[in-house]
Amino acid sequence: MVLGIERGRIHLHAHPGKSETAPTFGVDWLITRSRGGLYVSADQVNLNAMSAVFDPSAENSSRTVEVRDLRRIGVAALAFPKRFGRVRPYAGIGLSLNVVSEANPLLAADEDAIDDAVYERTDERRSQAGFLGMAGIQAQFQRLAVFGQASVVPGGSRFLLNDRPLGFFEAGVRYNFSGSREGVR
Repeated sequence: MVLGIERGRIHLHAHPGKSETAPTFGVDWLITRSRGGLYVSADQVNLNAMSAVFDPSAENSSRTVEVRDLRRIGVAALAFPKRFGRVRPYAGIGLSLNVVSEANPLLAADEDAIDDAVYERTDERRSQAGFLGMAGIQAQFQRLAVFGQASVVPGGSRFLLNDRPLGFFEAGVRYNFSGSREGVR
């Protein structure tokens, strides 16, 4: 069993043609076997971005929405194909749940109120569950491991942040509380 602390960045396209990055931090838990493992993580993304939802009363039928912070929980099955001395590359697939912490539709200068349907559309688009693809490398130093990894979550058209993939780049430290376990054969 390995517990880790990670720090990284998210790459997203919140508005068409505009790309943004934001800092992330989180923890992960890696239950290992000799050639595979189960990865569980929780991340916080410190994000301040703009998005949009459909609003027929707004200019261009689009209402700007201010988005703050993203929370992410991920679970993946990992494969560790080969060891190169202290270094172990890995790859895996799994699921990710992404939830926008705060989303607020913005009033235009000439408006007094926003239709309740806009708030409903905004709330409906605050979360997304999707597949997670991951690849990384870690260097083992007795019970301590230093790692770097990249993960991708395909975008969904019903998610506030974008309809393009979210890309995460993380680095951190893991501490191994016990060795890998293999079942009796």
